[in-house]
Amino acid sequence: MKLELSRRDLFLAGGGAVAGIALSPVPWKLLDDLAIWTQQPSTPTPRPAGPLAFRHTSCSLCPASCGLKARCFGAQPVGFSAVPGHPASDGGLCPLGLTAHHLAKHPFRATLPERVSGGKRERIDRAAAVATLSAALAACGKNPKRIFAVVDGRPGRSLSRTWRALATATGGLYVTPPAAGASRSLEALGKRFDGGSLALGVDFSKARRVVSFGTPVLTDAGTPGLLARLRAESRRRPAAERIEVIQVEATRSRGAALADRFVPIAPGTEAAFALGLAHVLLDEKLADAAFLAARTSGLDEFASLAARFAPALVEQKTGVPAGVVTALARDLAASLPALVLGGDPASAPLSAEAEAAIASLNLLLGAPFGPLPVRADAPREADGDAKLASATPFDALPDGSVGLLLLDATVAEGLVPWERLKRALSDGALVVSLSPFRAGLGEKATLLLPGPAPLEAMLELEGPSDAPLSTLALAPALLLPPKDLPLPEEIVREATAAAGLSLPAPSSGRAAALLASKRGRIYDPSAASFEPLAGIASVDALAELFARGACWIDDAAPEPKGRFALLREGEAPRLLEAALGAPSALPARLTTLPRESVSAAPPSLLLTKLTRETTLFTPPAAANASAARA
Repeated sequence: MKLELSRRDLFLAGGGAVAGIALSPVPWKLLDDLAIWTQQPSTPTPRPAGPLAFRHTSCSLCPASCGLKARCFGAQPVGFSAVPGHPASDGGLCPLGLTAHHLAKHPFRATLPERVSGGKRERIDRAAAVATLSAALAACGKNPKRIFAVVDGRPGRSLSRTWRALATATGGLYVTPPAAGASRSLEALGKRFDGGSLALGVDFSKARRVVSFGTPVLTDAGTPGLLARLRAESRRRPAAERIEVIQVEATRSRGAALADRFVPIAPGTEAAFALGLAHVLLDEKLADAAFLAARTSGLDEFASLAARFAPALVEQKTGVPAGVVTALARDLAASLPALVLGGDPASAPLSAEAEAAIASLNLLLGAPFGPLPVRADAPREADGDAKLASATPFDALPDGSVGLLLLDATVAEGLVPWERLKRALSDGALVVSLSPFRAGLGEKATLLLPGPAPLEAMLELEGPSDAPLSTLALAPALLLPPKDLPLPEEIVREATAAAGLSLPAPSSGRAAALLASKRGRIYDPSAASFEPLAGIASVDALAELFARGACWIDDAAPEPKGRFALLREGEAPRLLEAALGAPSALPARLTTLPRESVSAAPPSLLLTKLTRETTLFTPPAAANASAARA
């Protein structure tokens, strides 16, 4: 029998073959194998030489300063885990900290000074770097538009004394970054104390309700994972003792998605919403009357202001139904202790008026000295006879006046935006960065003086400023820096001397000041135990503990005497005007890795592959009033 094939038969066969291949796993397996093959190095990566060992230190990538337990082969760390019971992190650790050992080999790492000349970046030697910096230092102060300014990302360190002395020697400015996250609300509340500005922290373990106006309390704020863990543990208790988180925000962020309740609000109407809650608390006599009588002033004036913000008006201004406003206020009063935190400056900082309304709301709920305890700073060396410049707030940096800008390696672009720094620069200004990375603000520098990467040098790490108690770790180095790496502080001192200026000798460190205070306890992670600081015999013994990764934690501070002002002088008209204003445009919100915006180092490439090349973190959607009713 003769086989006859038509063109139709051939098309059908070919189409079936193509469909069969597409539906089979063969092409997808080939693509998968090809992707894996192209990402493999030409030779297998050998395991580092040496015996397996475990060492302890602290993470310097963000202000949380979490404890790290390093798994090492010889001297090389190959992985990190959290330290249970650590005073600063309480067993928490974020993805940035898990990959801290990747950063020494980051593609953006710089190990030699670099200068931008003629629009091109070139490597230079130490002598050229010193000459460039000394000429700029010598020129400072001779022209009012060529002043010197140094930005310190973590004030209070021993190195901070050098920067303050340099600002004094040049007649310049020592600039500190603005408060971040919940610290903005704590700062606004602390300034209302009539006994002098108070430093306050947040103790989530003492709260049953946490209301956040944008601060990512369940994801990126404070100690990693702390509130999420406390909330999970509270769910084993009776309903009346559980912790609930309410997120009030204009976008459905990751924090809003994880919260127990999400209240979508028109952007820029946070002050009106806070005053609406205050109205219900006062109108229905639900506020903490004992705290208001004993610890506040100006109640009558504030009550008159809040009386104008009935839930019906708040609904018109914010888009939040009046019933939601009333129900939330009643729930807060019935679930004390409760606290309220303001917005995250890494995304959209709240106005001063909104923070004022939030501060007054915390006073109505009696939050100070309960879930908002007073705290003291970690002991520091006395200034003595050294002439040290006082801190200038970042927002007060004058425009067009800085001829030499020095950026410490701890400065994060998320907290100190380049656009704002650029406005402060005069024509032809020299921007010096001490970052070890050719990224972030280091990329913007016209003179890069790279120092040790994370884990390559001992660092003073104070815990987050919104923690309930102060902590301090003198985190030991786990890695050796590159050979002949010039230390930025040495270059700065050499250039200062060449410019005819003088600086005090380097600080002797924090251990002596800490031991002299006889405050607090030392946590030894190797022994998983605490030891009273008063029981440590000498500075050398304390330094030995720090070299093993120890961390100091302060004692609880006594409750101070004095009163908080519900309204400061002249504040009521400004607050009323802001609360009655029209909603603002939806702000552009950063969609970043966890904590990346407050880290001065670029993230590991492993994290960027998991996040930026996938939809793991999607941009937040704009909120609307219908979402609240749903």
